[in-house]
Amino acid sequence: MNSLLIAGLVATAGAPQTPLNVDQQRQIGCVATLAIVASEQTRGRASEWPALQARGARFAQVVGERVMKEAGWTKEQVRDAILASVAARQAQTKGASADLPDNEVRDCIAMMDAQAPAPPPPTLPQCAAMVTAAYEEVRARDGQTAGAKDLKTIASVLHYRAREALRAKGMSGSEVDREMAQTREAIAAEAKRRVADDVSAGLDYSPCLEMARP
Repeated sequence: MNSLLIAGLVATAGAPQTPLNVDQQRQIGCVATLAIVASEQTRGRASEWPALQARGARFAQVVGERVMKEAGWTKEQVRDAILASVAARQAQTKGASADLPDNEVRDCIAMMDAQAPAPPPPTLPQCAAMVTAAYEEVRARDGQTAGAKDLKTIASVLHYRAREALRAKGMSGSEVDREMAQTREAIAAEAKRRVADDVSAGLDYSPCLEMARP
């Protein structure tokens, strides 16, 4: 299964204080269902459904936090409930998302859309910061590879377009510098938070690639 969806639900054990109600059980079940679909998508399957890796991770986080707050469960107990639900579905479908009932997947995606809606598309300054961060990460890990150089080029284009867009709003040069710096700090803080919680996906800069096209 897609470990990203449950990796952050690990903590100390303990007996559940309150049994899960029907709605909480359904939420846990949907996290499991979408985890199976997301896992299939990482192997190039289940393309009939929208990409679920990043959003499914956020949905798992939202559900986990809600169950812990409402039922008094620990992170480990929520994780174990998700694992049990995944195992039950895998036993029924032999682990293939194609064998999951279409209506179940659709209903779970609808629940995810309602409880963990997709964030608004990033702005040009945010994209410039995200792609710059991605370039620096790739360069630090792999060196100045062709992929790193491509990211550097894309980041340069986005930085230029972001600065031009801010100037078009009437900002002075110093105001543009300040806005770009503040945006980069905010993106860096968000990336750090996502790594720390062990549940959220990394920053998704894929929408930014379209902004960098000629």
